[in-house]
Amino acid sequence: MEIFTPSSWNSSSAFRNDLPSESAQSEIEAILGHMPQPSFLREVATDGRIGTALVKYRSVQVNSRGRPLVVHTCPGTVTTYMYHGMGRRIDMSALLSRDIVLTTYATVAAESSRGASMLSRIEWYRVVLDEAHTIRNTSTKQFRAIHSVPTHIRWCLTGTPIQNTLEDLGALIKFIRTPLLEEHKMFKKYVTAPIFTHSSGRFANLRRLLEALCLRRTKSLLKLPDPVTDTLILDLSASETAAYDGFGESCRHAIDSAVSGHSIRKANHHVIQAILGMRLFCNDGPSAFLGKSNARGLPSNPEEALSYLQATENSTCVQCESEVLTVYQTDDQSSGVLTTCEHLICGVCLPAFEADLEDSLNGGHSQCPICGHHAARESFLISPKQGHDTASGKAYPTKLAALLEKVHQKSPGDKCVIFSFWKKSLDLVAEILDSKGIALLRIHGSLPARKRAKILEEFEQSSSAVVLLITFGTGGVGINKLMAANQIHILEPQWNPSIESQAIGRILRFGQEQSVKIIRYIMKDTVEEAVRSQQLRKLQLARGGFALSKDEHTSGRVQEIMAKIQVSPEAPSMEKGITENLVS
Repeated sequence: MEIFTPSSWNSSSAFRNDLPSESAQSEIEAILGHMPQPSFLREVATDGRIGTALVKYRSVQVNSRGRPLVVHTCPGTVTTYMYHGMGRRIDMSALLSRDIVLTTYATVAAESSRGASMLSRIEWYRVVLDEAHTIRNTSTKQFRAIHSVPTHIRWCLTGTPIQNTLEDLGALIKFIRTPLLEEHKMFKKYVTAPIFTHSSGRFANLRRLLEALCLRRTKSLLKLPDPVTDTLILDLSASETAAYDGFGESCRHAIDSAVSGHSIRKANHHVIQAILGMRLFCNDGPSAFLGKSNARGLPSNPEEALSYLQATENSTCVQCESEVLTVYQTDDQSSGVLTTCEHLICGVCLPAFEADLEDSLNGGHSQCPICGHHAARESFLISPKQGHDTASGKAYPTKLAALLEKVHQKSPGDKCVIFSFWKKSLDLVAEILDSKGIALLRIHGSLPARKRAKILEEFEQSSSAVVLLITFGTGGVGINKLMAANQIHILEPQWNPSIESQAIGRILRFGQEQSVKIIRYIMKDTVEEAVRSQQLRKLQLARGGFALSKDEHTSGRVQEIMAKIQVSPEAPSMEKGITENLVS
């Protein structure tokens, strides 16, 4: 854990915690160990409306974080309230009577965007952000809503304070209101700019800042054996190579056409589509190219559509600008739904959006309140596509065949968790494992929370359930029963390595008594190698070895990707525009 804190806990602080299993208990101990005295509350309450602690999570975590308060405290000593969903129907006096209030980022952002936030009318003693990197974009409504909540003390907890660039750290510094450096231009002048001078002392200011504000707790404190990591670099088969190259050739023609027409936006669209298609091909083989897009250009599969929107930096709720990490997940209001006009709407904002659609209903058609697009009301919100293309009677894709071999090679007592971003890929994995008589369990976003808990309990306790398939969006946060596993399979590299780290942290954590093996799958001479190299750059940045500026490494990444899809020599003239639009 790292805490950015001046000399005491009773000040604005930020934590970095690499111990996921310990974070809830540590958080509770820190909050309860530094509760305000009644005399202090009387002195600071300017209008009598002061709350003692407000803790924010992603919505999937609210219930799982509330439980430790019961487990680790004496009955009746601490009162809590979950201000979320139907729990927002509470009057001010009742809310103020609670010691700790739990809420979500999306709830705060949605209420702020509607100008009706009860939480912002309370002067809080302390605000604590869990997974604080969620607010890393200071230009969003979400950041402004969280930043504007009145409070005397600000704490941030995160295992990844730097996910992409130093601007992520700058957002946390701004939230905790570090004097001078909370201003972006000053942070850039004194922290960011010196790093790129390549002088011997270029990291000095950054280190001083972290020493002053950061308390760090890492996995080394757990004294666990280091995990064994095995990265399999696999070759495409001859038929896969032909199909992959053929798709690349069609993408090359589309990009060349956009280049000749001087359309940066269109070229960017084709590049992103090419990257997405090639990444899916590396997992699923030729079936990845079937039914790729709807009439307006988004992939028809919701998870592929979300991946596309992430790559174009549009994966935020169009209403409150909260980051949307998953789609169509039951019981998670931070999860989003897609509209026919390519917007993402989080679960918190969805009721108001649907009310607007009803208000504009005319002759069976509604108008989008955001962009004005007209469409049939019954199909305005896109439903998840049912079914998938099967591999029955066909050769398995190379990567999935390698995965099957590794699962077969595990020892009888081993249990493994297989992670992928795409449910479609896990559908194929499930089909292959079923065909070989390998018992498996699955967790995905459409399962109700109670059923997910039952599956996790079965995985933890059953000797026959030895394989669990789970998406990163579902398994990356809020799941605490995966330590029965000792093998982790990462089916494809993620642009953001912290996504993988959080998923791995669900298995490699305090209480893990087994030796853990991590197996990664990378297809040689494909776009996955470019993704992997980008991961390494981001990890280098997060660890303090900032060897490349953002412009340099983003441009380099575009060159790598274009090389993978064999773009013609004229394309580099478009590179600047594509670089600006490609997710960093």
